[in-house]
Amino acid sequence: MSESLILEKLDNLEKNANKLNLKVDKIEIAVGLIAVQSERINNLSIQTQSLWLKYDKAFGDNGTIARIKQFQVGCPRESIKNRLKNQDKTISNQWIALGLLATVLTGCLIKILMTG
Repeated sequence: MSESLILEKLDNLEKNANKLNLKVDKIEIAVGLIAVQSERINNLSIQTQSLWLKYDKAFGDNGTIARIKQFQVGCPRESIKNRLKNQDKTISNQWIALGLLATVLTGCLIKILMTG
């Protein structure tokens, strides 16, 4: 083989090696991106599991929502509403009595001033 043919083949091998190096560099970048995305997916998976645990704690059989509902069952809503209605009637009756007393006192004052 001639020297120029050998140099040409070496030159071609070097070009092929450079092309392969570029491809390997691109593969490295792609693998790095895949690793980052994989880590993000793992983090999101962990966060999702954490959220589901919180949801189960809140809405489960012994969860916060169940305890609130159980507490509300024992709340005497109707009796409180009835007491408020009765209280309104009582206040109204007290104002009527106050008005009658004011009228009687005014009458007594007029009587005292007329006779005095």
